[in-house]
Amino acid sequence: MGPLLCIVRKELIQLRRDKALLRLVLAVPMLQLLIFAYAINNDLKNVRVSVLDEDRTPLTRRLAEALYQADAFVPGPAPAGEADAAELLRRSETDLMVHVPRGFTRAVLRGESPQVGVVVDGTNSSTAGRAAGYTEAVLTREAVRLFRAEAGARAAAQTGRISTTTRFLFNPELESRIYMVPGIIVMLVTIISVFVTGMAVVREKEIGTLEQVRVTPLSTTAYLIGKTLPFAAIALVDLVLATAFAMAWFGVPMVGSPLTLLAGVLAYLTVTLGLGLLASAASGTQQQAMFTIWFFLIFAVLLSGFFVPVQNMPSWARALTWLNPMRFFMNVVRGVLLRGAGFADLRTEFLMLLGMGALAYGSAALRFGREGE
Repeated sequence: MGPLLCIVRKELIQLRRDKALLRLVLAVPMLQLLIFAYAINNDLKNVRVSVLDEDRTPLTRRLAEALYQADAFVPGPAPAGEADAAELLRRSETDLMVHVPRGFTRAVLRGESPQVGVVVDGTNSSTAGRAAGYTEAVLTREAVRLFRAEAGARAAAQTGRISTTTRFLFNPELESRIYMVPGIIVMLVTIISVFVTGMAVVREKEIGTLEQVRVTPLSTTAYLIGKTLPFAAIALVDLVLATAFAMAWFGVPMVGSPLTLLAGVLAYLTVTLGLGLLASAASGTQQQAMFTIWFFLIFAVLLSGFFVPVQNMPSWARALTWLNPMRFFMNVVRGVLLRGAGFADLRTEFLMLLGMGALAYGSAALRFGREGE
């Protein structure tokens, strides 16, 4: 037992001296538990509902207000017409559209069963079906209640049920793989670009070749760009292969332009490659770099909207997602593949990714520059 105890003691002393690793393995998991326990849930919350009211009567206005009183729904932008409503759904500015046709109030007061159109963004199949069912229940309940207030209880007994016609856009069959496969592509690109870059640079630190490079006339910027370009090419090849496989095998559509998707992945790679470099610059060993990147990936994946919609999260968690580049790239990939989104629809995502990329690359270059002095 003597030699074994010596080895254990040596490892404990080494671990105690590695303050950065101790912080990573003890403090960060507790922080993640605290955040994700609140942020990750499948409740139906903050679904943006837009109402196209063509009847414009007091009863239909109260019906729309009743929708927004439900905890699951929040008001979305008001469309000017059917074409505007379809455009709002395509740009992902609303999640669900309720179309109240002309003559709705007259039909209700006659005791008929008027039809109400419900159009749902079906890209997220898990929430689209529940949102449509919940909308139908709220509309039927509120129509009966409002009619009772207008015509009295006796007449209410003659009131027919509201008939809703529901249509799911972008994923008519509500197939979960149509929603999940683009998210898996995002994860593959992220893992490959961050991990490979981080490990490659910190390995050079450990074997000492980085010090040899620093005594050459090569500038820090040229070194970082030269180091990351091959990994960017590998990530692009993986993206092309994964997208082609997803289309051929899983039937994932490519509704938008491949050029928009290519521009999105290039903007995203500036962030992930820059973060890989930053993690390697801040780490002294491959073990530290691996833990740093792994904790970033857990945060990025669970707050990206991959498993649950961002709008389901509490307000403080939604604010945190603005720091998460994967959230914006997830919107780009799903938007281009499923909804046919273009540059104008995704300008916020592109601007955020380019800003984060400049910050990540700039921070990595600054850190490498300080280490070389």
